[in-house]
Amino acid sequence: MVRWLRSERWLPHHRIRVGARGERVAARYLRRQRLRIVARNVHVGRGEIDLVALDGETLVFVEVKSRTYREGIERTGWENLDRRKCDALRRSAWAYLRSLEWCPRGYRLDVVTVEFAGPGRFSGPTDVRWHPGAIEM
Repeated sequence: MVRWLRSERWLPHHRIRVGARGERVAARYLRRQRLRIVARNVHVGRGEIDLVALDGETLVFVEVKSRTYREGIERTGWENLDRRKCDALRRSAWAYLRSLEWCPRGYRLDVVTVEFAGPGRFSGPTDVRWHPGAIEM
C-alpha cells in the first residue's frame, strides 16, 4: 500500500512533466560536455537512477533536480537532496555496479540542476548546472 501511495500516481502531473523535461535537458547538456549517456530512468532495487553516463572510463550516476522558477523563491533543487535521498541514490548506484558484467575504472554520483522559466511546454531552461561528484559514494 505504501509503495502504491509513493508512486507517480499521486504526483501532480506538472511535476512529472517538469522532471521528464529536466532529464532530457540534462542529458543534452551532458552530451555537449562529452559524456555518453548509456541509460535513463534505471530502476535498481527500490530506487531509480535518472541518468547513467560514461565520462571517459568513469561510470557516472546522475541525479537530475528540475524546477520551474517562481518569483521570490531562491531555491535550486539542492534543498530536496536530503540525507535519505542521497543514501537511496548510493544504494541504487552500488546495486547497479554489482549488476554489471564489467568493472569500470571509476565511478561517481553527479547532480544536474535544471531551472525552467515557467510551466508552459515552450518555456526553455533558464539555468543548467552540473555538479560532478556532488554526492560521496
